[in-house]
Amino acid sequence: MNKKETTAVICIALFVAFLPLFTLNCITGHDSIYHLLRIESLKTGIESGLPFLRINMLFFGGQGYASSLFYPDLFLYIPALLRVLGVGINASWHIYIAFCLAAGFAAAYYCMYTINRDRATALMFAVIFTLFRYHLFDIYVRGAAGEFTAMIFVPFVLAGLYDMLFSDFAKPQLLIIGMAGVILTHTITTAMCLILCIVVFITGIKNINAGKIKKLLLSILSVVLLTAFYVFPMLEMLLSTDFSLSGIVFDLGNEKLLLKDVFSFSGPGMGVVLFIPLLLRIFIKKEKDDRMMRFADICMITALAACLFTTGFFPWKRFEAYLYQIQFPWRLFVLAGPLAAFSGAVYLKAAVEEKIIKEKTAVFAVLSVMILSAVYCFEKSEPEYYSYSDDYFDYPSYTAEVIGGEWLPASVQDRDLLIKEADMAFDDIGNTLSVTRYKNSLKVEGIDPSAAFVDVPFVYYKGYTASDAEGRKLVSDGSGHNGQVRVHTNGSGSVTVRYAGTPVQLLFTILSLLAVIAAAVIFIMKKKGKKS
Repeated sequence: MNKKETTAVICIALFVAFLPLFTLNCITGHDSIYHLLRIESLKTGIESGLPFLRINMLFFGGQGYASSLFYPDLFLYIPALLRVLGVGINASWHIYIAFCLAAGFAAAYYCMYTINRDRATALMFAVIFTLFRYHLFDIYVRGAAGEFTAMIFVPFVLAGLYDMLFSDFAKPQLLIIGMAGVILTHTITTAMCLILCIVVFITGIKNINAGKIKKLLLSILSVVLLTAFYVFPMLEMLLSTDFSLSGIVFDLGNEKLLLKDVFSFSGPGMGVVLFIPLLLRIFIKKEKDDRMMRFADICMITALAACLFTTGFFPWKRFEAYLYQIQFPWRLFVLAGPLAAFSGAVYLKAAVEEKIIKEKTAVFAVLSVMILSAVYCFEKSEPEYYSYSDDYFDYPSYTAEVIGGEWLPASVQDRDLLIKEADMAFDDIGNTLSVTRYKNSLKVEGIDPSAAFVDVPFVYYKGYTASDAEGRKLVSDGSGHNGQVRVHTNGSGSVTVRYAGTPVQLLFTILSLLAVIAAAVIFIMKKKGKKS
């Protein structure tokens, strides 16, 4: 494959992947509205000069929601900044989806090329990875921003595992980028990637030596430090508060697939991506000393196992109480797809080397099959559209779109009431008081001196502080009405409440910043060392 042919394949594949985006209306998936609200909340924070708020102030009419504490926002700053610059809600969402598709394609191509230095194999992996059924379903039907953003980093995890087990582990940055990336995009995908790492590590443990163990430990430490600003504040909040999540149990037994559904084009499924490697492997001679083939076999077997686990072959009902947070068994396609795509590309390259098929024929056959698959998927899925006005989330009722609301404190008993009482404070002697909001703070004045406390319209999370008109700190806690912040007024006629964060948040944010600076210095020094 020459550069012109490679460029043509890339442009065609991405054009097909972008097809549902060529409209002025906004493509809407199951979860899109929540992610649009997250973006708009980040925009509000940026415009207020507080871009890194842990408790997003736009939610529930200003009551707040810990979206940024439990859902990593790193890449959602891209559409948020577009919104700040005046790009509409519809266009910014479509630009973000296009970015994720292009970044995923680039990641797949780069990672495969890095470990095998073959342009055709890298191209086939990227095409299959980008256009396989579940990837497109995740974007255009589910609107699962966290999950489809995390997909960008799965190829790095695969390349990093290969480098560790079947090479000299000279590029630990691949595994570091992959695992840090999924941690900072989607928690469930992180859990699945961790399980994948353990499975592959055990499978290839005979290839591990003391030097690799040392590099692996340093890699783990690097990932922990780079993601500490998100992980440890999240853990702190989980330990400090009971959340609605604890009362939500998904019926995993009901969500499992039939075996035929694994190959589905109309719902969550793999489409044709399993057929390519399975059929090819039959005709390819097994080379015991070919490290790439051995890793591809591990990937294929793992992909098949993951696909079987999405069905009734795994007793989901029995383990529902322990695995309910995965929500849907077919989420395992997040791993099964890239694994099968990796195997398919490697097997096709082996078929070329064994002269079963010519290289260009293989690449264009993959492109043709995946285009037909993608177009058929679009036709069967029938993506839906809606045009959001730029002031859509100015209406308080639309700021409560938090799906299950699992990160609301369990003390919040009535979500609708949060919207109705977003501008009201209540004292213990029956008075209703008005509220003045400014950025991420609010002020309540005219409090009766005999009142012992006032409940203010902020959903309580650890990190709120309160003060009186003289600046003296007041005691606040989460015992307020409907899960709100309660401020013990101590005779004060005026209180100001804001979310200031916690020492844990500050400490680990600084730690992550230092880790980023250290990583940048090491990268620059290595670059200079190579030039000299």
